[in-house]
Amino acid sequence: MLEGFWYIATESMNVRVGRPYPAVLCNQPLVLFRDRRGLVQALHDRCPHKGVPLSSGRQEGDSLRCPFHGWRFMSSGECIEVPALGNVLHPSPASACVRTFPVEERDGWVWVYMGNDRCRKPSSPPPSLPIPADGSPMVSVRESAQAKVRWDFAVDSLMDPAHVPFVHNNYFRRREAAREKEKLFTRLPLGFRTISKNVLLPDTFIFRALSPRLGSATTTVDFVLPGIHLERWEIGDRFASVMLVATPLTDERSRFDICVGWNFLRGFPVGWLVRRTLRTILGQDRTILESQEQGFGRHGSMLLHLESDTPAVWYRQLKKYHSDLLAGVRDPQHPVPEQTMLRWVT
Repeated sequence: MLEGFWYIATESMNVRVGRPYPAVLCNQPLVLFRDRRGLVQALHDRCPHKGVPLSSGRQEGDSLRCPFHGWRFMSSGECIEVPALGNVLHPSPASACVRTFPVEERDGWVWVYMGNDRCRKPSSPPPSLPIPADGSPMVSVRESAQAKVRWDFAVDSLMDPAHVPFVHNNYFRRREAAREKEKLFTRLPLGFRTISKNVLLPDTFIFRALSPRLGSATTTVDFVLPGIHLERWEIGDRFASVMLVATPLTDERSRFDICVGWNFLRGFPVGWLVRRTLRTILGQDRTILESQEQGFGRHGSMLLHLESDTPAVWYRQLKKYHSDLLAGVRDPQHPVPEQTMLRWVT
């Protein structure tokens, strides 16, 4: 698990006033709730008294009451009431407080910052869905899917171009129309980017919707830690973007969260079709990754020696680079070259 990053806990619509919502991120149980201002708060989902999940209790204004002995905790994490003590004022030692987590809502998601002693507060806001340079309004839809797969495997799939024509045949690529690709990669502070101009769009229904005549496009693809894939397509004044996030829940379970936006066909009710397509694509990834998990087991190694595997190697090295930065290692070396060309067939 990587600490010091924002992670998606759930969709905003799942956190309702008066309804504490349990979630899990990075093996940490959380409880989310909306306060009287409508802002989402996040606490560690465990009463420090006898360990009962606070999500099983009830919300009272800006506080949560434990259902076991009635201890009441504010959104600040402070315990303000212990019924067994009666009406006597009592101190709230650190041991009686519940850990809190920074929260922001963006693109219809609830993002929670998972920090530690070396990075208690976020230095930047959560990532967001790319928008057109001209600021034109977009329509967007979201979808999520959980998978019984370790997080590294889930993140690998975000940057693995070779699996697309096999796992997602006829959606983004067609196996029978494979051709050699040459991509120039550049370094980002905690990731990498590739920009391609005059790209001939594949003849699939997704790209037909983006450009009926399959005109040439400019595409930009970013991967950044902890596990975020951002993609933009530009064809004339048509713009579409994707934010695909691999979220670690536990050591054995991950979730994919995807948000897609576009600035054309805004008057057509196509959101249901896009959502259905996203659900199918995420289901395809879940099936193959759970199969990989089954075949890999707890032991074994992968042969990451092809050029198309290079991003997966960079990802593992970036995790170490980030950890070294947090640990104060002197002059850690960024693993991604400032510029490098990779080639593969897909």
